[in-house]
Amino acid sequence: MNLKKLVQLYILSQNVGSPIFISDIMQYIEEHADEDKDHQQIRKNVNVILMRMVKKDKCLKRFGTGVYYRDDTDQTEESGIDSVELIERTYVEDKIGNVYGYLTGEAYLHKLGLIGNNPSEIVIATNEKRNGNVESADMNFKLVNPPTTVTNENYNYLQILDLIKNDLIKGDNIQYNYTLTHHMNKYHLEADKLIAFAVDFYSQKVVLKVAEFINNKVYLEEQKDEIIITIESTKKNK
Repeated sequence: MNLKKLVQLYILSQNVGSPIFISDIMQYIEEHADEDKDHQQIRKNVNVILMRMVKKDKCLKRFGTGVYYRDDTDQTEESGIDSVELIERTYVEDKIGNVYGYLTGEAYLHKLGLIGNNPSEIVIATNEKRNGNVESADMNFKLVNPPTTVTNENYNYLQILDLIKNDLIKGDNIQYNYTLTHHMNKYHLEADKLIAFAVDFYSQKVVLKVAEFINNKVYLEEQKDEIIITIESTKKNK
């Protein structure tokens, strides 16, 4: 299959308004191309194909450098790019699941269900802060530097530690401790790793707060329940 056809097929497979990154197209081509060719030359050819499509085809729009989106040709007005998805893809996680950022602050509390009102500002800790050139009229967001490079393995831990650091866990509030305990169990997060990340990347004050949280009665009781359930399940399967 020729290069132009591959690019067209990929674009048509995307939802209207969904951001289309050249890096995604390149990966698709690498997976479906019939033969190996020079990567740089293919990328140049893809850029030419996309620019021609933008000029000739009303359904493809260019948002910015390396970013395009499909528009709805059935509507009289442009549908525009999905700004929420664009921000998530640019600063949080790519299409194949590589994580390089995370929701933090009150927005994360809202996601956990610990506060009712959606905060007026979304805060994202991201490795891509230096590339903070995306603007959105639909979302008020701020980028901050994470305490360390964000990866798939550590972002869940960093989210919890940020809450503790910023005193967003209200003292010995049972609901907060229970929710975070349940979150740790849901994602199989380990207490030892939480403390280790706190020691490596946060202040001594945060380390002490983490130790207090780990020793919290709610945490220990839920751990105990999980152990009991696991033991009972093991016995039934024997």
